[in-house]
Amino acid sequence: MVTLVKSICPYCGVGCGLILEVEGNKIIRVRGNPEHPDNKGKLCGKGASAHIPIYSPDRLLYPLKRDGDKFVRITWDEALDEIASKIMDIINNYGPDSIAIYGGCQNTLEETYIMGKLARFLGTNNVDSCARVCHEPSAMALKEMMGIGGSGVSVEEIPRAKVIVIAGESLTESHPVLVDYLLEAMRRGAKIVVIDPRKTPTARLADLHLQVRQGTDIYLFNAIANYLISNGLYDRDFVKARTVGFEDYAKAVSEYGLDDAEKITGVPRELMIEFARLISQKPVIFSWGLGLSEGGGVNAVRAYLNLALLTGNVGIDGAGPLVYRGQSNVQGSGDFLKPNAFPGGLPMNEESALKLRDVWGFTPPTKPGKTVTDALLKDDSIRAMIFFNFNPAHSMPNKAKVIERLKKLDLLVVVDAFMTDTAKLAHYVLPTAMWAEEEGSVVSLDRMVKWRFRAVNPPGEAKTTLEILSDLTSRFNLLVPKDPKIIFEEMVRVAPWYSRLRLEDVMDHSKNSRYPAGELVLYKDRFLTSDGLGHFKIVHYKPRGPVDGKFVLITGRVVTHFNTDTLTGRDEKLPKLNDVVYVNPADMARLGIKDGTKVIIESDCGMAEAIAKASNDVAPGSLFIINSTNIVNYVVCDQLDEESRIPLYKSTYVTIKPTQ
Repeated sequence: MVTLVKSICPYCGVGCGLILEVEGNKIIRVRGNPEHPDNKGKLCGKGASAHIPIYSPDRLLYPLKRDGDKFVRITWDEALDEIASKIMDIINNYGPDSIAIYGGCQNTLEETYIMGKLARFLGTNNVDSCARVCHEPSAMALKEMMGIGGSGVSVEEIPRAKVIVIAGESLTESHPVLVDYLLEAMRRGAKIVVIDPRKTPTARLADLHLQVRQGTDIYLFNAIANYLISNGLYDRDFVKARTVGFEDYAKAVSEYGLDDAEKITGVPRELMIEFARLISQKPVIFSWGLGLSEGGGVNAVRAYLNLALLTGNVGIDGAGPLVYRGQSNVQGSGDFLKPNAFPGGLPMNEESALKLRDVWGFTPPTKPGKTVTDALLKDDSIRAMIFFNFNPAHSMPNKAKVIERLKKLDLLVVVDAFMTDTAKLAHYVLPTAMWAEEEGSVVSLDRMVKWRFRAVNPPGEAKTTLEILSDLTSRFNLLVPKDPKIIFEEMVRVAPWYSRLRLEDVMDHSKNSRYPAGELVLYKDRFLTSDGLGHFKIVHYKPRGPVDGKFVLITGRVVTHFNTDTLTGRDEKLPKLNDVVYVNPADMARLGIKDGTKVIIESDCGMAEAIAKASNDVAPGSLFIINSTNIVNYVVCDQLDEESRIPLYKSTYVTIKPTQ
């Protein structure tokens, strides 16, 4: 007998609704849920075969403990007793800030919430998630400038827009289901603008492609702002009534002219003028992806959002900021697991700590903790780390440095379904259930909170992440229910942004359950900042290159693979990933590199071998490598954005040469 179970896709942040067909404790088919508000029954290729990796023969089945160069099987009680004992020994010897808990963005909200609660119970704010390495700059800029660190407009509003700007993102590769929205908007007459240093498939769809030089976005946005202001093309009424800081901002951008912008960014003057005139209309959606956040950090996002405020394209139907987040719960993970904020947007201060004490029964510390990037790349004070479904040995830049850092830990615990690069370095590896084998809520890129229902049981002795957390916390006398519904109700009591959510709406896949109150468009009447106003932020362009004789290495996604390739690499329906570097043909000719031959790419941090492939999509002076490859982060350096601490993955300068 086939039973139908509703779930949410484990891949990108669109959060597509799924219907899982289950027979005999096995998922036999995945199809789209036509009732879901965002995907309306449609799926991409990855989503349609999302169940296949669940049945990979190399699933972890039992708890493992390192014994020299190998792992040995132990019981759950042995593993958790030993881990808890070692954590307490480290705390007693070195203090609570010597431990850290870091979570991936496939974990549910409830699991993520409990990770933070456990760390604070143990006395530290050393918590973070993989949201740090993708859209922390976006969350920071959105929160300080508009009020909430998430999208201000829903994907459902895309067809209503007159203009859709897409910066640093190729929807066709990263969020394919959203291409249908884009095409519908185009059928209604919308203009599409793509800002990207590569000629991506999405750029080919666009009416206007601004092929900006990598790292010069801030100059471009400031010059456009100056043009809008100088020519009276900005929304004076909106700026006067609903924003603060305009006068200082206008003065700051007045030094950015289009002529200089053309020289610096490589974008022709006439295209910049066309872009400015397009965004002076309404409604306009300003959307972006990793190209902006990982390319220029928080200041690049601020400069971009300034344009939305300047043109009054916030708080109206079919307009606003839309951030293309890349994992099924990266929005929720960023909302709930930060080292400098309490769950769900609570500021990290004494007042918030006292509010949490009323719910938690203990007072959390208020000293900010260390980001996962600082802990692995810039600091060595943390002696014990627990990673829940997070594979930093693959995903972090300067991979050799990260591996050495992990090897030196007194205690490394990895909770995962597979023996990942990080798990191979661990002292203990705990097998966890995968997305269809557990239940709980996740948050989409447009703030939609939806419930994943458990469809099948995990294999062997694998447990859900919440069960593992509950069993571990009990060793410290912190009692945590194993029922995610109970955790959800506690969570919404604590998190201001989530406080109006109802569990029955989250479980109903046909309902709009976006936080804070189901808005498709935020900020219609007021911004959710402390003064109710939108805040202009002054940012200035700081040149980072070019470096003589070197190329800028850009990393990015491809539609058939996902992040560290842990899941897609185990899906036989998808093509295997090859180590390829894409090079402009003119650069290949100049360097004597032949198409299809091996080359060495080298940076200040490391080197890697790859096959060179000619591509006119890549601008001269730049290279492109898919970010899922195992080689790329040996080369990408660990330069961090000063404020958000995100690695600037798309700004490493490298050399390339044929192998001898």
